[in-house]
Amino acid sequence: MHTSYSTHLLPPRDRQRYWQEVIGNTYFPLDLSFRNARDFHGQLSQWSFGTLGVSHLSSSATCFSRNQHQIDRSESYFLITMPTQAPVQFSQAGHSVVCNPGAFILERSDLPYTFSFSHDNLLWVLRVPMSMLSSRVRDPERYLYMEFDRQKGAGALFADFMKSLVRQSPYTDEASQALLGGQLIELLTLSLQNDDRILMSNEASLRNAHLRNIERVVRDNIQRPELSPDMIANACHISTRYLHKLFKDSDQTVSQWIKELRLQAALNDIRIDSGQTTLAEIAYRWGFTDQAHFCRLFKARFGCSPREMRNRH
Repeated sequence: MHTSYSTHLLPPRDRQRYWQEVIGNTYFPLDLSFRNARDFHGQLSQWSFGTLGVSHLSSSATCFSRNQHQIDRSESYFLITMPTQAPVQFSQAGHSVVCNPGAFILERSDLPYTFSFSHDNLLWVLRVPMSMLSSRVRDPERYLYMEFDRQKGAGALFADFMKSLVRQSPYTDEASQALLGGQLIELLTLSLQNDDRILMSNEASLRNAHLRNIERVVRDNIQRPELSPDMIANACHISTRYLHKLFKDSDQTVSQWIKELRLQAALNDIRIDSGQTTLAEIAYRWGFTDQAHFCRLFKARFGCSPREMRNRH
């Protein structure tokens, strides 16, 4: 689905209110302030790929504020923002980062923040449900408040593939778009995890290297019901005891993390599936061998049964 918005035909007095509504409907509620309200202009195009949203925004200098009263816990998102004309500034939770053209940053919607640019700008923005990225990356919050290169390597593949999806969207059906959206997130994951700074940040480099290897093994085998801590440890050439030790500072055990990844993956499939796949097939696809047990875990995690979630979407 493609929609477009523009302030160009509106009288100046109506542009700010209109643009505030456009931004809120495209991303989530935000407060906007304008550097030159009288001469403000904005244009936005938006595309949907399953649960993903891609937008291209052209705007005069603006400051966006996300406040506590605007935060809805029912669904949270990451925004991946790529400025192409001028730098942007982002501040959240005591951290600040400047993102220059040729790079991208991650922002999370479930905490207050400010985001601004002081000159006319063009931006690409990808809106990703937190649950979708969390099902592919352990602790995606590790990648916040950092500038990532999108001019070479995996970052360039990610950015180019996103733009290619937009160009080809008129020629692909909804099912294909949802599938391609999943591949876009795989490229995003690759571009984040290939950054050398991730291995060296917050923890010893050896521990990070092991965790990265563990993530790879789990992602490659998440659909296998027999996936277990022993199997992961053997594949990573470490002891099971050391595997559990690596997760000691986390808020989840290895088994809890695997269960969460499987539930999030099943949730994503239920949301984007057109109804041709049974709930039992989705459960088995993600390593659940007992549908009744899957339904109990799903309801305990998301507050409704898999069937109720399917009916919502």
